[in-house]
Amino acid sequence: MGSMSKRKGAAGEREAAEKLNEVLGTRFHRGRQYHGGPDSPDLAGDLPGLNVEVKRCERLRLYEALTQARRDASVTQVPAVMHRANNKPWVIVVHVEDLIRLLDVVDECRAKLGDASTVLAAEGGSDGMSPLPAS
Repeated sequence: MGSMSKRKGAAGEREAAEKLNEVLGTRFHRGRQYHGGPDSPDLAGDLPGLNVEVKRCERLRLYEALTQARRDASVTQVPAVMHRANNKPWVIVVHVEDLIRLLDVVDECRAKLGDASTVLAAEGGSDGMSPLPAS
């Protein structure tokens, strides 16, 4: 892989992490940046039950990307692909069989973030995160 492609991939992973953090109130970051080697996940953070394969390209080979996400996920993780083409919004794709598991992972994270914000509020502090209100 060329250096230009690596830079685009790293930038896409940072952008995807920022988008998840914005939408979910999580703390995602590039996996390789914090965990080293080529076996590191594209994204790591508050949803350990989610394995996100980030693809920042014009033409996504969807089923190949889903296969890669599934191959890289542990048995307890939901494999997902997060994709964005130029001038388009980010999308996340999961196998329909994994949809309930994905919702469970997000609900668990939101509950933890809600508990953490309650503790911080009681202590009079804030970590700068604004978790989504509980549903």
